[in-house]
Amino acid sequence: MEHLLSRLNRKSSDPKPAPRRAGLFPAAVMIMGAVFLFLAIRLFLTSPPGFFQSEDKKFERFTEEVFRSEMSGNTLNLHYTVANPADYGIDTSSVSLGDASPKARQNAIAALENYRNVLNQFDYKKLSEKHQLTYDIFADYLDTELSASAYLLYDEPLSPTLGIQAQLPILLAEYTFRTKGDIEDYLTLLTQIPDYFSGILAFEREKAEAGLFMSRDCAAMVVSQCEDFINDPADNYLIGIFNEKIDEVTNLTADEKIAYKNRNSAILQGYVIPAYRELGTKIASYAGSSKNQQGLYYFPEGREYYQYLVRSGVGDDRSIVEIEEAVKVRMVEDYSAICDLVQQGAQKSSSSVTAASDGSSSSVPAAMLSELREKITDDFPLLPSVSCNIKSVHKSLQDYLSPAFYLTPAIDDYENNVIYINPGSNYSGIDLFTTLAHEGYPGHLYQSVYFNSTKPDLLRTLLDVGGYTEGWATYVEMYSFGLWEEDPQLAALYQKNRSFTLGLASLLDIGIHYRGYSLSDVTSFLEKLGFESGTAQSLYQTVLQSPSNYLNYYVGYLNFSDLRDDVKAVQSEQFSLREFHRMVLEAGPCPFYILRRELSRELAN
Repeated sequence: MEHLLSRLNRKSSDPKPAPRRAGLFPAAVMIMGAVFLFLAIRLFLTSPPGFFQSEDKKFERFTEEVFRSEMSGNTLNLHYTVANPADYGIDTSSVSLGDASPKARQNAIAALENYRNVLNQFDYKKLSEKHQLTYDIFADYLDTELSASAYLLYDEPLSPTLGIQAQLPILLAEYTFRTKGDIEDYLTLLTQIPDYFSGILAFEREKAEAGLFMSRDCAAMVVSQCEDFINDPADNYLIGIFNEKIDEVTNLTADEKIAYKNRNSAILQGYVIPAYRELGTKIASYAGSSKNQQGLYYFPEGREYYQYLVRSGVGDDRSIVEIEEAVKVRMVEDYSAICDLVQQGAQKSSSSVTAASDGSSSSVPAAMLSELREKITDDFPLLPSVSCNIKSVHKSLQDYLSPAFYLTPAIDDYENNVIYINPGSNYSGIDLFTTLAHEGYPGHLYQSVYFNSTKPDLLRTLLDVGGYTEGWATYVEMYSFGLWEEDPQLAALYQKNRSFTLGLASLLDIGIHYRGYSLSDVTSFLEKLGFESGTAQSLYQTVLQSPSNYLNYYVGYLNFSDLRDDVKAVQSEQFSLREFHRMVLEAGPCPFYILRRELSRELAN
């Protein structure tokens, strides 16, 4: 039992996210351009005399205008979201990382209010069901964000795991060069990092002055990351990665390639390295003002902010107490199942599970992905024909990235997909198999491609709900344990252990940030379960720096499981797992109360 539970930290692909698309590189909150477009939107909502527009058409124009505005305001997000901006009428003349300063954040709140006012003008009953769903999701997003406007200084853009300083190098490393214009945009973005970081530092200074600065341990980790990044400027990994990508561009002359490589190196050393140096220096100087070394509970309105994070990220509208109880109930069930399986003799050497295949060869993940795609056809609807290229994580990034991750493709290029395998993780056997299920089939790749193939309103591609996307991937990861044929009984034990340990992390997330658990509380609790104190320290710091993140995975997973069971109870013998998955996938990312309503509507038809 103790051996299996110790796997909690081994599954390092837990909440250590790779780049996704929605909310990829926020300039404050998602909405930034709306203040300037509000008047224009009001004008086209009021049609001129003699010109008739249906409510659906007006709503479609509105959501498309919001989409174009958001894409025009942040070139990095645009590049990851759309392959051909001209096809969407998006202005690409201005290259920008956005603005993360305190003033920009206040402007973003005003923009949200303006969008909400425009949304209120539509006659909801005259909209199609498709547009009603988009309306509800957008309204939920706006209302949730506006409800947290009083907690603006509680946001933390520089957390060690999810912070901009940690994610930005990865996003730059994976920046695709489709055209020469992409290369020019990339180099321009690099020159803007000092100004962008200046905005973040102004925000962090306000946090420090308000007594809301991050813990000293978190600050030390951020500073350490900055120092690691600038340690060897002339040999920074972004130089090597850029050079390799430039060499792969076929429509450049040899002289052009040399010129681009020299420009990139000069910009990195003249702009990016100094920006990271300044960021680390300033954060180190602010660390002395840190007043809280524990969870959000110990900030004046920390519990309220935590409730917002759960509501916003997970998309679960239940109270924290209700969610906590649901987590406990499932953990008890899983623990009981683990004990039963152990008594039945399932716990034997894990070598048959972990060494069944060697993940070091790229052919092994490809074969596993193909196997997964074939095995899910009975329980999941068919996808359009798409390709998936499996690549290895660059050696310079292996220490920073998950064992595997799916890089969400542009919405107009979803037929071409990429999954990265991190050789540094040494994953093999069932660990690799279930991780690929999470990232590939029927996880992120499958869900992303399916949703894009339904041609949703463009705005919905920006309205991600972490509890849906990560919850779905975790839900199907749990399903995939049942597809492992090497040792089904041991696979069942691993699945229950996986669920239990994610539940444990989620329970501690709530305990640390909503109940006020200290490190000693966490240590004492985990020691009773057989964990060493070092595990408690590591997990405590992970949860401390990323409030509610584990809940996206686990509570999202529980919601899907509960929805499945509820639909099964209603349909009884007519229940089809494949049909349930179709309904969930066609509804797409949304808060769970909206998803539940959509399923109820389908069942009633």
